[in-house]
Amino acid sequence: MSGSEGTSRAPINRVGLFGNPLKSDLPHAVRIIGDLCSSVSVEVFASEDLAGGVPASIPVLPNEDLVEKVDVVIALGGDGTMLRASRVLGLSGVPLLGVNLGSLGYLTDVPLEELSTAVEQLLAGQFHIDNRSRVYCSVWREGNKIATAGALNDLVVNMGPLPRALDMELLMDGDSLGRFLGDGIIVSTPTGSTAYNLSAGGPICQSTVDCLLVAPICPHSLGMRPLIVASDTKIELMLHETGEGAVLTADGQRTNTLANGDRLAFREAHREVNLVKFPESNFYRVMRHKLNWGGTRRRFGKNS
Repeated sequence: MSGSEGTSRAPINRVGLFGNPLKSDLPHAVRIIGDLCSSVSVEVFASEDLAGGVPASIPVLPNEDLVEKVDVVIALGGDGTMLRASRVLGLSGVPLLGVNLGSLGYLTDVPLEELSTAVEQLLAGQFHIDNRSRVYCSVWREGNKIATAGALNDLVVNMGPLPRALDMELLMDGDSLGRFLGDGIIVSTPTGSTAYNLSAGGPICQSTVDCLLVAPICPHSLGMRPLIVASDTKIELMLHETGEGAVLTADGQRTNTLANGDRLAFREAHREVNLVKFPESNFYRVMRHKLNWGGTRRRFGKNS
């Protein structure tokens, strides 16, 4: 299930850092974390991505070794950094805290100015774990499974670099919803509802809802609209005509090339990502801040 919560009081003895070395605020964030951890004798390790970007006092480890060694990982960057970190963590169950060094960041909901408070709460055990499900896809060609993909945010089928519509057919639990032309389709988790799904006209979904979201991309049909379906729904996509270059992309980072006649089967993957959340964390508060809900009224005053 997506978004179930559980309280955690396990002691934090080792903290891992995963980040985007191109972020200008990264050294400052690393110093804050290092100083606070050092003050309570908590060890800090950095992923290989940060080699050369952290002080010599912080050991750098290969990603696999880092995951095995630490009690929590702090991702420093934007949502892309969080998605990469979640892939590195895999099925380890190691909790993941996102610190926003980017511009928007729905997953990285701790801003830099609140980093000190967040790390203090983390080290004091004042947090809970928000379990987020992934979405999984298997690609079948002539009766054989040729590829698999998993994502925390979304799986996207589109035409790749070529500006040509795809001829697709969408099925739910074996029932065809019809054949249509379009630029592709997005299958997302509630976590990913604020990503590509939102830009494509899909709904925002609270992270605790146990469902998957299906959003056609620019369909050449007024009847093909975004859907919210139960997480155990069997979602299938038949590719009747792909032209050249159609791809399946996982979280905007990994791709598989598709071909005419491929069948894609989507389902919720019960391989959870454990996100660190604090007592003040609130879905609607995050949405209000990120999307500036009510911003127009505040700007023009209460009498407008």
